[in-house]
Amino acid sequence: MATSDHHKHNAKGSSDDSDYKAGFYRDALRLIVAGYERLIGSGGDYSCEEEPAITGEIVRCGNDYIEDMNSSDWVERYSIEEEHPEHDKDRKGKSRKRVDVFIRFAQKGVRPRIRFEAKRLKMPGFASSKYVGGEGLGEFIAGHYAVDDNVAGMLGYVQSNDCSYWAKDISVVIDRKKQEVCLAKYGQWEKASFDNVNDCYQTRHKRAVGNRELLIYHLLLDFVEQKGM
Repeated sequence: MATSDHHKHNAKGSSDDSDYKAGFYRDALRLIVAGYERLIGSGGDYSCEEEPAITGEIVRCGNDYIEDMNSSDWVERYSIEEEHPEHDKDRKGKSRKRVDVFIRFAQKGVRPRIRFEAKRLKMPGFASSKYVGGEGLGEFIAGHYAVDDNVAGMLGYVQSNDCSYWAKDISVVIDRKKQEVCLAKYGQWEKASFDNVNDCYQTRHKRAVGNRELLIYHLLLDFVEQKGM
C-alpha cells in the first residue's frame, strides 16, 4: 500500500480540506482491506461464518496491521473498533445501537471518522435485500447510525458466487428500491476508484433526518470457500 501524507493537514481547516477528507476515507478502506488480507492469509474458511465473527477477525487483523512495525507509516494515527455504540437522545447505556466497525483518525480537535455496517452476502438466506434493508443500509438512511456524518460505509461479506455477481445484484435492488433508500439524483451505484482497494462502489442518498446527502462506500470482500483454502 502506498504511504499517505494527508496527516499533515491543519486541524483548523485549509483549502485542501476536501482532498484531506478523501484521503482519510481512502485510507480507512485500505485499513479494512489490510485486515481482510491478513485474515484470508491465515488460511481459514469463512464461507459459512456468521457476520459478527468475521467482523471481529477483520478488526483484530486490522489492529495487528496498525501495530506491525513493518506497516506503512500512515497507519500510526488510525484506530479501528468493532461494535461501537452510537449516541442519541433516545437511547443510553446498553440500549444504544452499535455500528459494526468504527475507524477514527487521531488528531487534536474534531477527529475524522467513518462507520461501517456489515452484512453477509450468501444464497440462500442472505440476499441483497437484507444488505439494503432496514438492518443494513437502512440504518444509515434512517439516521440510526452516523447521524452527524456525511460519509459512511457498508461491508459485504461475499460467501457465495463472486463480488461481480453481488455488485450487480445490489445495484439492481437499490435501483428498484430507490425511493425506500432515498437515492439522490445522480447518486446511482458506480465504481469507486481507490488504489489498492478492489470491488468498492458508491451511492448517494438523501437522508430521512435533515434531508442531508449521504455518501456510502460499498466494499465487497470475498470469503468464498476457495479463497480460504
